[in-house]
Formats: sequence, C-alpha cells, structure tokens
Amino acid sequence: MNVIWLAGSLAFLGGGLCGALLYHLFAGSSSRNGKLAGQLDELQQEFRDYQDKVADHFTTTAHLVNKLTDTYKDVHQHMASGAEVLCQDEKVRNTLGDALLGSNSLLSGKAFKRRNERATPVEQPKDYAPKHKAEDKGTLSEDFGMKPQKEAVSE
Repeated sequence: MNVIWLAGSLAFLGGGLCGALLYHLFAGSSSRNGKLAGQLDELQQEFRDYQDKVADHFTTTAHLVNKLTDTYKDVHQHMASGAEVLCQDEKVRNTLGDALLGSNSLLSGKAFKRRNERATPVEQPKDYAPKHKAEDKGTLSEDFGMKPQKEAVSE
C-alpha cells in the first residue's frame, strides 16, 4: 500500500511540474507580449506628446512673428508721420520717403526702386518680326524669306 501512495505522490508531483512547465512556456510569452504592448503604448503616448509640443511651438512662433510684424509696421508708420511733420527740407523728406518706401516694400514682399532709379516700362515682346518698309512682306506671309527661282530655259 505504501507503493501506491508513493506512486500517486510521484504522479501528482510530476503532473504539477509538467503543468508549471507548460504554464511557463505558454503564459510567459504572453507576459512578454504584454510588456512589449505596454512599451509600445508608452512610446506612442510620448510621440503624441512630442507632436503636441511641436504644434504648440510653431503656433507660438507664428503668433510672435505676427506681433513683431505689427510692431514693425507701427514703428514704420511713426517714422513716416514724423518725417512728414518734422522735416521741412524737400530733399531730406524725399530721401526719407524713399527709405521708408524701401522698408515698406520689404514688409509687403515687393521691391520698389527709388524714384530716380525707376526704369521706363518695357514694351511687351512681339511674336513677329516687324517690317522695315511698308512694301516688305511680313513674317506670316507664305513666301517670306524665299528667294525667287529663275525659270529654267527650255532648249
């Protein structure tokens, strides 16, 4: 009867060990997967936080640049009105006006030349060659540029 108890005890212990081994093999990989999933979630949250910080940074930068531009425009307006009121010499007033025009063009993105440097308007290019004389044929004529051929003399 001791043998039966011994065999039953050994079978019980062997089954327990086999069960523990199987649990470790199958459940262990799921716990590793759980850890990896947790790490992935954590990294995704960090990335979302980073994206939010970048968006906030550029929003703040845009706001500050707009504020700076408005302040620069206010200073420009102040300088222009001061030049009109305080400068009585026409030459100095024109020089200041040209300088303020130049800075205004920098603000607007359009580059103006000073009054004395402005070129005359350029004529739009033509898509044909103009005639030199009224009797000349135009470039759109069918025989433009062709030399007359001498008729062959028949023998």
